[in-house]
Amino acid sequence: MNLNLPSLAIMDIEPNSNAFNLAVNNPTEAGQPVEVSSTNSSKWINFSSAVLPGASRRVTAQLSGGVVSGLDLTLTASSYSGSGAGALGFSTGTVILSGASQKIIDNIGGAYTGNGVNNGYKLNYALSISNYNNLRSENKTVTVLFTMMDN
Repeated sequence: MNLNLPSLAIMDIEPNSNAFNLAVNNPTEAGQPVEVSSTNSSKWINFSSAVLPGASRRVTAQLSGGVVSGLDLTLTASSYSGSGAGALGFSTGTVILSGASQKIIDNIGGAYTGNGVNNGYKLNYALSISNYNNLRSENKTVTVLFTMMDN
């Protein structure tokens, strides 16, 4: 008998990859600061992975389209939860998203997360003011690109 299990790396965003809004609120009184209280934690990363012996994978995130001047968009992948099994890796903590690829999940081996919401790594987005001097009035759409790759 011959058995062949090829390398596998499949990943998606649940419940869907639809856009969501994060907003900056203008003050109602002169002299008060602009407030940012926008967060979103409705998305999950699900994956299935089969690696070569001794190998592992990581998931990275980066922005396409830039950020609004004076603001930071942070992303935290929560700890794994769900009905999966295997070497599910671990969250690397919070990153400030930029145009550069940054590791958000590391040390994934042969594993599957389970499918859908409440399986995998919950994604927590938060918007914050990084520099009042650079704030400019604008509307912008940005895309977060996720990549699963070998370490």
